[in-house]
Amino acid sequence: MRAAQPGREHDIANYTLMPIKMNARYDVDELGKLSLAPPFKFTKGLQVLRIPAREKYKGVNSFGHLLFDLRDDPQQQHPIHDEAIEARMTNLLIRLMKENDAPAEQYRRLGLDVI
Repeated sequence: MRAAQPGREHDIANYTLMPIKMNARYDVDELGKLSLAPPFKFTKGLQVLRIPAREKYKGVNSFGHLLFDLRDDPQQQHPIHDEAIEARMTNLLIRLMKENDAPAEQYRRLGLDVI
């Protein structure tokens, strides 16, 4: 898990063409804060709605970055503390974020200086 940078915990948004959640509607307060965002590579040139998200899991970032070997430690009891492995996993994360056209704010939120 890569934790948000201190002060960036709430810098997260939902991007959508259909302003509805999986199991509920957005309330008036949430919709009142939406803005138009530039198209993503996968939206066929269409702008999307950017709706600031509410923090769903309070305090999750208080643990900082955590990395586990799920094969050898499926209960996630022993975090990995190895700079080389962490750097490799961070580079893989950045690659996947680029491939999936992650918004620039997500890189900032996670403390990744590459866009």
